[in-house]
Amino acid sequence: MADAAGPQPSLDAVRLARRLRELREREFIRLTQDELGRALGGGDKISPATISVWENPAGGRLPPLHRIQAYAQLFCTGRSFDGDPHLIPEDQLTDDERATMAELAKELLDLRARTEGVRAEVTPRSMWHFPGAQAITIVCGLLPEGRQPPNARHDDLDYSRIARFADLDTLVDVYGAVKANNPDSVVILTTGREMTRVDALNHLILIGNTEMNQAMRWFARQLDLPVTVDASAVVIKGERFGYTLDQDELIEDLGVFVRGPHPSAPHRTVTICNGITSRGVRGAAQCFVNSAVRERNTRYTTRRFPEESTFGIVVRVPVLNGEPLPQVLEEEANRLHEWHS
Repeated sequence: MADAAGPQPSLDAVRLARRLRELREREFIRLTQDELGRALGGGDKISPATISVWENPAGGRLPPLHRIQAYAQLFCTGRSFDGDPHLIPEDQLTDDERATMAELAKELLDLRARTEGVRAEVTPRSMWHFPGAQAITIVCGLLPEGRQPPNARHDDLDYSRIARFADLDTLVDVYGAVKANNPDSVVILTTGREMTRVDALNHLILIGNTEMNQAMRWFARQLDLPVTVDASAVVIKGERFGYTLDQDELIEDLGVFVRGPHPSAPHRTVTICNGITSRGVRGAAQCFVNSAVRERNTRYTTRRFPEESTFGIVVRVPVLNGEPLPQVLEEEANRLHEWHS
């Protein structure tokens, strides 16, 4: 007679299930499965039956990666259990709590990965995710009056406010990525000349050539960037590197991507997408927008540069029929220069 029992769960499956139950019952206070489901799910409650399956090594179901992250966020601090159990936003955690969250996430993800028989690797958070539903300001350059289209004038019946903006292709790319990753955040579109003090103290994303975007020049000085960009070259340690033409057709540009803490606003960041021409600007942004390379490139920067540092990468941007192609940053040939401070 055939054995009716299913396959025995692995030792790692037992360890993961036991650890999840231990967190619920013993870490800070004893939670019911219903209470834990409400806390982990936020507005999307997880049923007690689902929690029960996760805590049963023979259940055959593992918590999704984002739920593992939620476990770590919940159990990284006793403050989560002041009042009804709830997730504290990441930007409101202390440095010690964030370190505990990262350590717990790694522990649980490693157990989960070994249960599946694969190596654990945390899916990197998008470069365009800014926690806490805080406002985000995208700052573009302003086209010179002689290059502005007719509908950039207020008296034109087809007036468009952003028709005056430079680098509209990059603006569309970045705006879409920002809204997708921060659906509850207010996103402000402005120019360097028109940016207000309130705009400047949000998370900032600066787009465009420094010749047209005065905010780019100001923040480049504040961040003390070792690389400068003008209308014809990227300048690195006094050496100039230009774009490449083939029979007057642009075939390669240089893009510059920078991310660092905001120099004037705690818990905010400054992101720069710069380049010699508009193709270089868009190529820098596409490294973290294009679905073919964005996770790989975010993983590279996460491993390569210390957390909370200001880092930058000068990337070679191939141009095919006028369109910049996204690059894989871990390939050394695709990077001209990188730094962090």
